[in-house]
Amino acid sequence: MHLCSFIQVFRRWNTCPDRDQIVALKEAGLTTMQVMKKVNVCRKTVYNVMKRYKETGNTTSKPIPGRKRSVRTKRNVERVKKRVQRNPRRSMRATAKEVNISRTSLRRIVKQDLGLKALKMQHRQLISAASKKKRLDRGKMMLQEIQSATDKVMVWSDEKMFTVQAVVNSQNDRVYAHSAQHLPEGCRTHFRRQKPAGVMVWAAVASDGSKSPLVFIQEGVKVNSQVYLQMLEEKVLPWCTNVFGNQYVFTQDGAPAHTSNITQAWCKQHFPGFWDKNMWPPSSPDINPMDFAIWSILERDVSRMSHSSVTALKTALMKSWSKLDAETVRRSCQAVPSRLQENRLCSGDCVSHILTHFQAVMSFR
Repeated sequence: MHLCSFIQVFRRWNTCPDRDQIVALKEAGLTTMQVMKKVNVCRKTVYNVMKRYKETGNTTSKPIPGRKRSVRTKRNVERVKKRVQRNPRRSMRATAKEVNISRTSLRRIVKQDLGLKALKMQHRQLISAASKKKRLDRGKMMLQEIQSATDKVMVWSDEKMFTVQAVVNSQNDRVYAHSAQHLPEGCRTHFRRQKPAGVMVWAAVASDGSKSPLVFIQEGVKVNSQVYLQMLEEKVLPWCTNVFGNQYVFTQDGAPAHTSNITQAWCKQHFPGFWDKNMWPPSSPDINPMDFAIWSILERDVSRMSHSSVTALKTALMKSWSKLDAETVRRSCQAVPSRLQENRLCSGDCVSHILTHFQAVMSFR
């Protein structure tokens, strides 16, 4: 019999889970057909099991024939294991060179023998011990406020800088062609400007699914306390009053323009509900739905391609903002309490499921 046929027979033998049961049924006087139906195996399996039992007196399997391993040996597997444990970031090429085996064999050892997977490096916010304590304490306060303010709408605000330059994911953005020569230069190449023009955008979303108009900061203007207060007075307060009346709580992060004394005093005086600078935890983009969800959706839509001017960029932003539906906004805001609870469970450390650009889009769409 050919070697492949031998291997197939032995594999069928090794995958039979009820060899002892087959022997017991046959010795009890059952026919081969009855055993086949009861154990749910084929006639060949019953025959092989009984033949092996009669020859050796047991049902243990024979070793699979074939050439002995010369590379994926226990010694090499252990050597690779120790190297991976010492430095998980060492490349396959370097490890294969050190162990003096081929990269193909090394991959088989890593994946099949050691059961390891290649995981991407994660980007996380660096949080100091003092910031973790503040995140823990203030996160508990925020969660209590949200749970108690069931009759009020939570308004989450933030600013973000968008540029006319496209954002390219070097890992996932691919172009298919027979060769690079078959593609025009602009199809495969990502051109980067030295200092791309851009625009600062302010926006807010609410827990009832509402969203504010986009507010564009004039180019070249630094967002200080005076500029921020003017925007609050002329744009933000009229929108909040018109949409929510007096039943809302306005929130903002710890940017310098937000935490200045003049800004804090103005917000306490004019907003019916307001979280001051002692409420918002530091280094917490994983808690603001604008950061962990909404901006990612806009960036996915707008920054997939470059724009000819800032005016074209603004037009694209407004178009994408108008397509953002209320259900997506509502679900992103509803994720805040669960994130605050996880913040408490991980003792103020970064929330483990902070979403990346495409993860955010997939989770909230």
